[in-house]
Amino acid sequence: MQEVIVTLLLSILFAFAISPLIINILYRFRVVRQIEDDFSSVVGERARKAGTPIMGGLIIIITVLAITLTANWNEYTLIPIIVLLISAFLGALDDLLNIFGRKRFVRPLQKHIKLAMVHKNWKKRLWLFILIPWSAYKNLWYTLGSYPGKGIHAGEKIIVQTIIGIIVAWWLFLHLGISEIWMPYWGSWELGWFMPILVIFTIVSMSNAVNISDGMDGLSTGLLLPSFGAFLIIALIENQQEISILIASIMGALIAYLYFNIKPARIQMGDTGSLALGTILATIAFLQGQIILLPIIGILFVLEIGSSLVQGIYRKIFGKRLLKMAPIHLHFLIKGWAEEKVVMRMWLLATIFAIVGLAIYIIAK
Repeated sequence: MQEVIVTLLLSILFAFAISPLIINILYRFRVVRQIEDDFSSVVGERARKAGTPIMGGLIIIITVLAITLTANWNEYTLIPIIVLLISAFLGALDDLLNIFGRKRFVRPLQKHIKLAMVHKNWKKRLWLFILIPWSAYKNLWYTLGSYPGKGIHAGEKIIVQTIIGIIVAWWLFLHLGISEIWMPYWGSWELGWFMPILVIFTIVSMSNAVNISDGMDGLSTGLLLPSFGAFLIIALIENQQEISILIASIMGALIAYLYFNIKPARIQMGDTGSLALGTILATIAFLQGQIILLPIIGILFVLEIGSSLVQGIYRKIFGKRLLKMAPIHLHFLIKGWAEEKVVMRMWLLATIFAIVGLAIYIIAK
């Protein structure tokens, strides 16, 4: 317990110390929020966020990496840190492309097929035929509401995140031999080879869910803190020392980052932090054998990604919106709620459900 408290305090101090430096560097190199391609900028005061540095997730990533390498490097933190860094790199690339990249388009599938049939160059025609499945895949995500923009397309992210999920699944299932999940009142359930499938699905889903929730000042951070806090308490109860120290380092960095992210934010997390933190949250839940509690403890993330998926499918089927805008936090913003009201109420709900998840764990253990 003492080591966990010390780690938490050191993480807060370290993150506070490096935050002004990172903010100044991002300002200097103009790594700031762009508005022209952000449809949500028409809502409320969001247009005023233009010029705010993004990639604030670097504060959290650097802090967690520094503390882990110096004080908590072991077989239980190796893969979580590796997937954290891969996800952060994916997010950083997306953040930078959204600022400095060129606008990307998704060619409609029918147009792609037609071009493959009529192109004069037979080599180009053959190549276009080979790429038909890839074009169909990209069009699927576009249909579900994924706007191409300048950055990495949703389908491309999913592929990289699936690879990350495979790495975690290999580590948990084949290296550590974890193939069970805990079920309240029923105890451990053996999943066998279904375990890797569940791991990959959860890693991809949670990474994107946290990413989607990073849409208001302080929102994603305020949802992540009670989630990690709940798993920290479980780790302490289970005497999982390495995991508890890892979580403490993440929470300390989040606390310091939140100081600079509360409205009006001096820095925003960006994909750099949100993709990485969603990945490591799911990884920790599996490592603890408590994945069944993740949809409860992180229910706001489930609502965020679920509202986006439902909106895309509903609009495709019925030709109109179910929500005024997705994800759901934008729906309430358009309805007239102040940003602070949306954020604070979602923080409150996240805390309540983190407590509910903990209660289920303690009562049913």
